[in-house]
Amino acid sequence: MWRGLIVLLAIGTAAGQKRSPGYEIRAQRAKSNQAMLAHDLKAFADTLGEDFTATRGNGSAVKSKQEYVESFAGRFKDPAAIRFERITDSVEVSVAGPLAAEHGHWIGTLPDGHNAFGGTYLAMWRKIATGWKIRSELYVVLSCDDKAACAAYTK
Repeated sequence: MWRGLIVLLAIGTAAGQKRSPGYEIRAQRAKSNQAMLAHDLKAFADTLGEDFTATRGNGSAVKSKQEYVESFAGRFKDPAAIRFERITDSVEVSVAGPLAAEHGHWIGTLPDGHNAFGGTYLAMWRKIATGWKIRSELYVVLSCDDKAACAAYTK
């Protein structure tokens, strides 16, 4: 009997986590990563808020969602482009408003599968009527595994 109760409690806890903001944000990040991998521009853009802005790992500013999506459209067409993946380390949900902070690390991978460079990031998420959307991202390049790729990226 106790085993059954423990299993039910574990299932209830897992189900509760699936609805938590942290779970939803991690699911949206996974959707964004999958869209980048599949070169699905629409699914990628869907994770971004309409007022999205970013600072890339090399310090260059992205002033709009449209600019960011267009930059990825070009990358998706280029078979030699570096692929990016973001890995969530933690999510903190604000008690002051419909906001959350996602902390993580990112990797830029060459077409041959080797790492080019990587670093850390912080994303601000905002909950709107359609769910959690990325409001802004700040990336910082911290590592370099391929000197040529790093030189091209950080110039």
